[in-house]
Amino acid sequence: MLPDDNDPDRSTQPLYNTRRQVLAGSAGALGVLALGGAFAAPAAADDDEYDEAPEMIENEFEDDIEILNFARTLEALEFRFYEQGLDNISEDELTDSDVLSDFGDPITDNVYDYLGTIRDHEEIHFEVLGAVVEELDGDPVDEPEFDFGSTVEEPDEFIATAIALEDTGVSAYAGAAPFIENEDLVPPALSIHSVEARHASFLRVLDQEAPFPAAFDPALSKSDVLDIASQFIVDED
Repeated sequence: MLPDDNDPDRSTQPLYNTRRQVLAGSAGALGVLALGGAFAAPAAADDDEYDEAPEMIENEFEDDIEILNFARTLEALEFRFYEQGLDNISEDELTDSDVLSDFGDPITDNVYDYLGTIRDHEEIHFEVLGAVVEELDGDPVDEPEFDFGSTVEEPDEFIATAIALEDTGVSAYAGAAPFIENEDLVPPALSIHSVEARHASFLRVLDQEAPFPAAFDPALSKSDVLDIASQFIVDED
């Protein structure tokens, strides 16, 4: 689970409950009807199967460059997280872990390679976003220094934190995309968003969670996302 900033011993906390609290809280805060109820679930639908679409959140971005650099920072965080986790945790340690104990072939035969593919996707996203910023005559944001603690050393924490980061990434793109001004940037942004959702679904299956828990995903604001990400970013001051 993600650490709690208000807990002085947050570095020793397990990751699972806080992750769910962060994401559930975000969904609750943003789960209000959009467009006067136009996106409400059907009246006869089971409440456990349908949520309400989130409304537009406040724009906290100055321009497209800031949006792209925001996404670039998140992709750097995800890339380095998977890179360090797969460097520290062996394939045998992962496949023999508690989180994968109920799985057999073909999941355990492929999970390590699949996680490597996710790592590679995040690196590609990071590099491409930087290139687009340069094409727009902007300066790509520098990659921060990250400290993931035991989340990149313990298999169960690794998978739980990966879910948290991917879920946050999906909601971050959903929150930022509506404020993109250059329409040419929308298709590639949405294509990254859908890939992040695929990552999140796969990882949720590994943790024996529903891969698609609701009909709508919450949209997170820039400040909400950075509050989550900052827990892994080393303060350079």
